Amino acid sequence: MDLPNLKTDPKYGFYPWWPEDGDDWVHPEDVATARHTIPSPRVFRRDGEHGPFVTLHYGQLQLRVKPTMWQEVPWEGYNVGDWVEVLSRGQKNTPRTGVIREMEWEPRSRSMRYYIDEAGHPVPNAYAAEDLRHVEPVLPVGDPAAAMPVIEPTLDVDASAHQI
Repeated sequence: MDLPNLKTDPKYGFYPWWPEDGDDWVHPEDVATARHTIPSPRVFRRDGEHGPFVTLHYGQLQLRVKPTMWQEVPWEGYNVGDWVEVLSRGQKNTPRTGVIREMEWEPRSRSMRYYIDEAGHPVPNAYAAEDLRHVEPVLPVGDPAAAMPVIEPTLDVDASAHQI
């Protein structure tokens, strides 16, 4: 008999309102950050429970909150920090490559809107999921992270190769 998958995270959602009176639902170390980011249309990723708190992520931002009422939304395949290519879609968009910096819920279309940075500069346009495609980041020539690793053979490997 197959058991159902009980894993419930990650889930995605946003807080269009401050969910409770006071700050008791937010981890004490995260109250100031929560006050700057909630309420908003920002779509957070919920990743697991740690004691009485669940962890929310928005790119590098992390918040610990108690389970509260939030507006859950379907995930469209992208996260803040993902590298994407903007598709032309019949010249509707200017093709470009960048990093998703904002992911917001748009209630009228009942879908997410994505804002990207291109070469470190914010692009003012909002994009829908169908406007984007995942890409691998391309590092500039000369960037140490772009260098191909050189794997040197060990002495043991060389010795065994000569014995054959």
